Amino acid sequence: MLKFEIKRAAAAILLTAAMFIITGAAIAGEGMNLPYSVAAAILSIGAGFFLYCKFTYGRIVSALFYLILPAVSFGALENYTHVLSDLKPSIIALNLLFFYLLYAAVSFLFGSIRWGFLAATLIPMLFGLANYFVVSFRSSPIVPWDFLSLGTAASVADNYTFTITWRTAFVLFVFIWVILLGSKSRVRFGKLRVRLACSAISVFMLGAYITGIQKSGVQSFFGMDTTLFTLNVLYRNNGIAAAFLGNLRFLNIEEPDGYSPKRAQEIADAALETEEEDGTSAAADSQESAKLPHIIAIMDEAFSDLSVWGDFQTSEEVMPFFKAMQQECVGGEVYVSVKGGNTANTEFEFLTGNTMAFLPTGSVPYQQYINDEMPSLASYLKNFGYTATAIHPYNASGWDRDQVYEYFGFDEFLSLKDFYEPHQMRGYVSDRAAFDKIIEEFEETKAEGGRSFIFEVTMQNHGGYSKPSPDFDSYLKLENVSPKTTSVQATEKYLTLMNETDRALQELLLYFEEQEEPVIVLMFGDHQPSDYITNVVQRISGVQQEDTLDYVQLGYRVPFLVWSNYGLEHTYYDGISVNYLGGILMEYAGLPLTGYQTYLKGLMEQIPVITGNVYRGTDGTFHSRTENVYTDILDEYKILQYNYLVDKENRMDAFFGGKS
Repeated sequence: MLKFEIKRAAAAILLTAAMFIITGAAIAGEGMNLPYSVAAAILSIGAGFFLYCKFTYGRIVSALFYLILPAVSFGALENYTHVLSDLKPSIIALNLLFFYLLYAAVSFLFGSIRWGFLAATLIPMLFGLANYFVVSFRSSPIVPWDFLSLGTAASVADNYTFTITWRTAFVLFVFIWVILLGSKSRVRFGKLRVRLACSAISVFMLGAYITGIQKSGVQSFFGMDTTLFTLNVLYRNNGIAAAFLGNLRFLNIEEPDGYSPKRAQEIADAALETEEEDGTSAAADSQESAKLPHIIAIMDEAFSDLSVWGDFQTSEEVMPFFKAMQQECVGGEVYVSVKGGNTANTEFEFLTGNTMAFLPTGSVPYQQYINDEMPSLASYLKNFGYTATAIHPYNASGWDRDQVYEYFGFDEFLSLKDFYEPHQMRGYVSDRAAFDKIIEEFEETKAEGGRSFIFEVTMQNHGGYSKPSPDFDSYLKLENVSPKTTSVQATEKYLTLMNETDRALQELLLYFEEQEEPVIVLMFGDHQPSDYITNVVQRISGVQQEDTLDYVQLGYRVPFLVWSNYGLEHTYYDGISVNYLGGILMEYAGLPLTGYQTYLKGLMEQIPVITGNVYRGTDGTFHSRTENVYTDILDEYKILQYNYLVDKENRMDAFFGGKS
């Protein structure tokens, strides 16, 4: 009996000591706060005393605590990083359902309330704590695909300082008390048959919940936020548990039928056999100088030509310079996989040559699959001595660009913090200022005797066109349109922004035209604006909206231009997809193609459009992703992309443009 008491007392002392350590960490992190310190001391000593006490309770109290404690754990989990009041009632109900199922399943599996509540509480307690630290380090929460890069995370963990706030300390105290309250239950599920049956049912229901919450219909029913751009906002709006579990749908890329490293190599070898013997492009002849050009690639935010929807009159031409250059140089129309947002997906397709067609609907590769060093256009050009610079005049962490660009091999990433008092429009860095930064980087690299590859993603034309903009005048007007509704005014603002981009591009190309060193510039849009803008154009153009694939795909059509100061023969591409653009740029720059680009060049001749929405062959007919067309051809592409994204141990780095 005495031995038992000593063990109990020792456990109580250890628990109290642990809670005092947490208190000390909070004091070290945020400083002494007397009321908080006193409260923490009372909770710590009380926890030790409560653990030492021998009393237990039965079924009625256990049932009551089953109703209360999972809800308390849910609230505690949210309070690590968010405020529970941010959640809608439907979202609260959705998260609570998970916690009740979790506590039931674990309790039945352990055969007792005591051990079940201990295990079930430790899951959100430890996950929430880890998420708190991750948010502190990188300003974004834990997502399922983080578990694919645990090794990398562990290798850099010693570079960070782990700080406990008072808020975090009290959240931990709440979890500890939940465990203590559950530990006093003497309820056990003794009958094996009952226990196994209840375990099977509860586990099945928990599995059904996890599967169901990944479905778009369930997410829509509960009003979940599905925007991945800012993960902190997503977690705040959906609740940590629901947000994390909902993102599981993006975790896995199914292995293609017939995949093996050997098969991928066979496809690669076949592509390489078609490569020109001299290893140069057809466009090399247009460049008399053997000197490789500086390469500028601009993906302009929401840059599009709304005339694809129909004819409409404006007070002046929207983008006269761009259209004129399209008719003189290399240009055309490119199909993208997104509309109104998800810029990073167009970026991914351009820089890698991969396609969203083989990835789960709604996924964002930058945040889910790019978690280690990857071949890209940047890494390939560095093999030729290029200095690779990425520019984005906004927050560096958006779409995890600060990590992805490093993985892609860029030498430098310039974000908003690298712009000093730039010219702005509607609170965003203007394209003029963004293009000036290109010139600045070009001049710096040229002065050092280097060769530039500059990739810029702009911000000037970002959505929010209906918001008041005191610093911006919509001088370009839609003619013969009345009344001037809010949506019409928003469309005029968007068209004015397009005109501003057109003027900024003209200034940029005039600058490069005067340069003695060869320069090639690619510019394309990432997507069209949101529907409320395009709907205005459709209405005033008198276009009858249709549900056909051909009509819908007009919303995924954006223009592109390839210009150089050494002259390019005019070529017009009337509809290709963005995954081909990197190879086209390399050709006109006079550079040899990667093996992957060579493969894609051949593929483009058969299927010029491959997006996350449709395929289109040379006959000009669109086919949905679900249609069984071009199966054999696309299967080979899918195998290569799987080798690139998933099978990293056997990835053909040199084939994709990695380090030589």
